[in-house]
Amino acid sequence: MTNLNFINIIMSILFIELALSCLVIFIGTQLLINSSIALSNKLKIPKLIVGVIIVSFATSLPEFFVTCQAALKGLSDFAIGNIIGSNISNLGLVLGVMAIISPLTLSKTELKWNYFPLIAFSIFFSIGIYTLYFFNSLYGLLSILFLFIFSVVIVNKGDKLIENEEYSESDFLLILGFQLKIKYTILFIFSLILGSITLWLGTDLLIDSSKKIATIFGVSDRVIAISLVAIGTSLPELFASIYSILKSEQKMAIGNILGSNIFNILAVLGFTSLITDISINKNLLTDTLFMLGLTLLLIPLFYIKRKQLNNIISINRIGGVILFSFYVIYLVLLF
Repeated sequence: MTNLNFINIIMSILFIELALSCLVIFIGTQLLINSSIALSNKLKIPKLIVGVIIVSFATSLPEFFVTCQAALKGLSDFAIGNIIGSNISNLGLVLGVMAIISPLTLSKTELKWNYFPLIAFSIFFSIGIYTLYFFNSLYGLLSILFLFIFSVVIVNKGDKLIENEEYSESDFLLILGFQLKIKYTILFIFSLILGSITLWLGTDLLIDSSKKIATIFGVSDRVIAISLVAIGTSLPELFASIYSILKSEQKMAIGNILGSNIFNILAVLGFTSLITDISINKNLLTDTLFMLGLTLLLIPLFYIKRKQLNNIISINRIGGVILFSFYVIYLVLLF
């Protein structure tokens, strides 16, 4: 067997793993989103809050495992690059595609309490990249404190943050086209946890196969982390958000993206910094500034086509195309 044939066999196996990982991620996404919707209806929790807190935490688990594992191995560029790249992917790829599929609408109150904290935390992270030499336990404790305060405020505000929220009465959980009748709340919680674990397993398989493919082509840790692995760890957000939109749960989808980026900055990097110090390479500064710029870009995009009625603002399809175009341009320049 020639070396070329051997490489072709290896590549075929890796691409099969990629396809299998996407299937596992899809199943995990259905479990996660449908369980979250059911819990929202059953417990009368606003779906935007469910998206910001519960779904965001679950879909940020892949970033945590990747970042923590990379940091423990001393791969600092890989660890921090994964967070930066994931946030860029969430905004440019996921939010862009979402807006192209369906305009994303929020009230000014919802925007104030869910988007503007993301701006503040992104600036906090960017200052850390620019001024510090490493993320240590002190930075980690400060990040976790910010996360705790943010979560408490969002949960305590509750219905005051949400306008025109509707709940349906249903004890059914829809999985792969089948309706399962579930009476007990604890079973919905179990389904949500199972969906999170399934997402993690699928994403772990995807990242592993993606990194091997990238390594064969000789791509650096920074580029792998910011592009390929970041896209891989953003797939749960992409699947979960698009699936939420298709089920007309738009606010959960938006909350998932905004919340995931906040969790990546505060929870993923915060908890990892408590476990081990992460050295900061200044070659990540350009990527960080692009992430911050893309975050700030949402402000004008939300106001491109503002509706005066009911104080509603939205990102329309043109805004979605703009976000996605910036993301594609960034990837082209990255390589």
